[in-house]
Amino acid sequence: MDTVPQRDRGGVATAEQDLAPWSIAVFARNEASSLGRCFEALAAATAGLRAEVSVVLNGTTDGSDSAAPALMQALGLQGRVWSIPHADKSNAINQYLRRLRPPAGLHVFVDAYAAVAPDALRRLAARLAAEPLAMAAAAVPSAGRSAAALKADMLRYPGLHGSLFALRDGFVQRLVASGLRLPVGLYRGDGLLGSFVMHDLDAAGSPWRSPLVAVVPEATWTLRPLRPWHPADLRRHWRRLVQQGRGRLERGAIRHTIYPGPGGPGGFAALPENADRMILDWLSSTPDAAPDPRRDPFAALALRRLRRAVPPAPAALEPRLVATVGQAGAPVPDAATAVRP
Repeated sequence: MDTVPQRDRGGVATAEQDLAPWSIAVFARNEASSLGRCFEALAAATAGLRAEVSVVLNGTTDGSDSAAPALMQALGLQGRVWSIPHADKSNAINQYLRRLRPPAGLHVFVDAYAAVAPDALRRLAARLAAEPLAMAAAAVPSAGRSAAALKADMLRYPGLHGSLFALRDGFVQRLVASGLRLPVGLYRGDGLLGSFVMHDLDAAGSPWRSPLVAVVPEATWTLRPLRPWHPADLRRHWRRLVQQGRGRLERGAIRHTIYPGPGGPGGFAALPENADRMILDWLSSTPDAAPDPRRDPFAALALRRLRRAVPPAPAALEPRLVATVGQAGAPVPDAATAVRP
């Protein structure tokens, strides 16, 4: 890919973005049945590229830890497979950013149940090379009943969708150096990560700037359609509805926490370590915000569940190296911690 060397906001030349290896983080919880489709798509999308795949399993009990290395080997993907006992993507993202990521010019985030288009990664990188101001690039869905509406919404209100997006390495380095983390248990972790980008890591002092996220409509991904007659897909759909209800609670709690006002001085540094605690503190100070079970039953159900939840033990949040496939580069651990295989 031809690029003109320019400096991005993280201090990394966009030409270097093409010369340095790309890092692809795949997040999965009990997605053994989807890994083959996801990895096949990644193998096609990275053909001819220097790319390393970091599979971050969280709360997985379906044999993905055995399936993932074998599938990567068979498809010619190189990288590492990690496993975290606690089922939480936000913690998995924190661990990748601070401890597991290999040296790279570009960091691509993929959900294991998504299949990226063959040209999607190149299109994300090309947009970042063409727009030095942007620190992140987001792909859009290309199939499904809600795909067209989601695509239109993302183009109108830019943001990150967890199924496929990319961050410049320079921004990742600044994010890690700032000490910011996603609260453990946060369902809308991708959305908050997008807010980190839009506010340039400063919600209290830097205004929301849409150009910092480039939405790339030509970069797409697809999902396997749910089967309404299949019990597993029915359970998945139910969990998604409850999680979306939780997401509505998180949205109010995050705004109350990070924006200056009666709730405090604001800023991302005000975010607590635990998302459940953040929601409960918000509702304690704003009781009128509690969901009405008749109007929003799924948010009410999510609230009832989080009130009964027990915070995970610190050891359950720690990653364990499952396997190294091919000639993977060394991860970049947090200066304060080291991952022990």
